[in-house]
Amino acid sequence: MDTPRQAPSNRPVKRGDILEVDVDALVYGGRALARIDGYVVFIPHAAPGDRVRIRITKRKSGYAEGELLAVVEPAPERIAPPCSLFGACGGCTWQHLPIRLQEHWKERIITEALHPVRSLQDAPIEIEPIVPSPQPYHYRNKMEFTFGRATPDGPLKLGFHMPGNWKHILDVEKCWLQPGPLDALLAAAREEGMRQWLSAWNPMRHEGILRHLVIRWSEHEQAALVAILTGKRTGFDFEAFRKAIVAACPQIKGVMWGLNSGKSDVARAEEVLGNWGEQIIEERLGDLRFQISLQSFFQTNTKGAQLLYQTASDFLDLTGNERLFDAYCGTGTIGIFCAHQAKEVYGIELLREAVWDARKNAEANGLTNCTFMAGDMAAALPNLLKGIPGQFDRLVVDPPRGGMDKKALSQLLDLRAPVMVYVSCNPTTMARDLQIAVEAGYRVDRVRAVDMFPQTYHIECVTRCVLES
Repeated sequence: MDTPRQAPSNRPVKRGDILEVDVDALVYGGRALARIDGYVVFIPHAAPGDRVRIRITKRKSGYAEGELLAVVEPAPERIAPPCSLFGACGGCTWQHLPIRLQEHWKERIITEALHPVRSLQDAPIEIEPIVPSPQPYHYRNKMEFTFGRATPDGPLKLGFHMPGNWKHILDVEKCWLQPGPLDALLAAAREEGMRQWLSAWNPMRHEGILRHLVIRWSEHEQAALVAILTGKRTGFDFEAFRKAIVAACPQIKGVMWGLNSGKSDVARAEEVLGNWGEQIIEERLGDLRFQISLQSFFQTNTKGAQLLYQTASDFLDLTGNERLFDAYCGTGTIGIFCAHQAKEVYGIELLREAVWDARKNAEANGLTNCTFMAGDMAAALPNLLKGIPGQFDRLVVDPPRGGMDKKALSQLLDLRAPVMVYVSCNPTTMARDLQIAVEAGYRVDRVRAVDMFPQTYHIECVTRCVLES
């Protein structure tokens, strides 16, 4: 057995050192944090209050990374993860923590991320209690799985890429984040692939048949759409595969067979080779209806999405007389959710397919005050402003995880909307963009996180900014 030792205080740890440390905190990214004489060590799957044995795997000038070898003394609040794949799968990084403790650390991460913003303004920032997810498990309405084989003659696997080793697939029989009926679908897809003795896509040689299985779920309809993506046009019996998965999961409403022969590991069909059943499911947020295809964007936690959009609506403080601009509008969900409280809604989105969905969703809900445009923000916004007189009274921004590019952010701030609501899934880039907004004359006054992703470190956060000058 490796013998732990304490690191000497006069130098940092070395790669390969085995140590016992006390865990202090959790950080954005899902890892735990410990300190050795002030030197920071990041550790996966540990909990604040744990005493753990670790092996140092990486050393930098300001921090180190460690591998968890054993929990020597567990924290009082640590719980047993229900999933047998916890630790091997990179999805649920916080299953060993009770949900209220997960929410506590998410609030703390948001608070710490906003510290630079606080230092730029005299007025306080009200950080409101986090909004819990209605479902701690089985909440995801979109899942993407990958096929693989360890050897050409080995058993077929269907699951997720192993963290840090994208060549290998972790076989998943049950995922605690997806709706329960979809577990039977996974088993049937795996068994049918083995029955047909289909090869799995080899990411090194860029060859093989079975590649991805994509599932969309409607909480309202309790129904699913499924896409099976193959790397070849031939050698695959689509009808037999379709029958097998529908028999195992009668909630399946439609199945699509698509070709995906590109080198990039993106689960997207470059060509549709076959269809069965319907290709649209309907979801509801309150009284609003949303048509969702396999390729549509929709928040992955349906019940949580309603709480997220309600928070954005509350922060916008709409009275029915405002002109609202929905930047990065996607399929128009936020703008449509707020349209009944606004005079006009305008949205811009880069992806043309998403804009088509936004227009269809507005029409399906009988909304005539919504206009959605496709294009890059830098080019589309000036064109939009030429066509409408006056200014925007409200601005809502929901950018990608990487935040906004400086030019687009500058354009939006130049609109001088009295109220701007920023919706973010990344507190680091959110804080960066909000600093720029404060320097441009805005004041951040309200912040509320919504726990859209229980059992993970991911956070959705809504921030309200008010123009002061």
